[in-house]
Amino acid sequence: MCEVNMRTEKGGNCHADVTCSDGNSRNYDDWPNCAHQAVDEFNDPGIGPFTVTWTKKDDDCSDGLCAPFLAFAYVGNYHVFDVDALSEEAQTNATSQTLCKVGCSEQTPSNSPSSENICGSTDNDKTGTVHSSRCGVPAVGKNYGPGTLDSKGPTNDAGYAPGSCGVHVVQHQKINPAGDPATDREAHYHLDITVYDNNQEKIGEVLGAEAPAGKAVNVYSKLPFVLLVTAQEEDADPVLFDYADQHWAYADVAHACDFGQYDAGDREGDCGFSC
Repeated sequence: MCEVNMRTEKGGNCHADVTCSDGNSRNYDDWPNCAHQAVDEFNDPGIGPFTVTWTKKDDDCSDGLCAPFLAFAYVGNYHVFDVDALSEEAQTNATSQTLCKVGCSEQTPSNSPSSENICGSTDNDKTGTVHSSRCGVPAVGKNYGPGTLDSKGPTNDAGYAPGSCGVHVVQHQKINPAGDPATDREAHYHLDITVYDNNQEKIGEVLGAEAPAGKAVNVYSKLPFVLLVTAQEEDADPVLFDYADQHWAYADVAHACDFGQYDAGDREGDCGFSC
């Protein structure tokens, strides 16, 4: 999740900054316009291109510029967010399930019962000449459940969004663990494997793949290299992954892996990798 902060003082001195949950942030103090009804556009590495438009001024704001409209290229193709309207909704409807609140985790869907609204007003200047607001927005390619908060970054000529891809694996336990692996297919693990691009769109899948111990399952997708997924001898052994020059196991923190325990004969989990 990222957060956009906007501020203007005495009808000018426009400022914005974007801070994302990965710790990256960027300030925007050079506005081409910074004027009533003028559209100022920026390109942020965390959230992609976005625009800010101050829709009210002077008497409608006490003084200066206020009531910003925000639009993001990768969220609804420049779907417009009325910041003041969303701020008011957040104040009057604490159980709103439409948009994700600022600072929510990437695992919290936008229709979670605990979610609130995306935007809020932070005006606290008694002179009435300083107006500020802040809004949460997904990082490029991140999805927060159905609705306008799904960010869809651009795809390349191969038909996928590059950046950080994901793999979901379901490992099915051996039906006959005492069998001879050389002759008994039920003495092998079987894997369901799904590959997702940076937009969290499915770009490759194999289901029910036989996975003899130590022998990689090839997963073909829109990616330029084949993803290799390898089960080992025992239930407690980690699943291994190889993609291009990346090699990791199912408990690798650097690849944000999250695997559960066996339940009713299956265990499943997710990992990320650079693509």
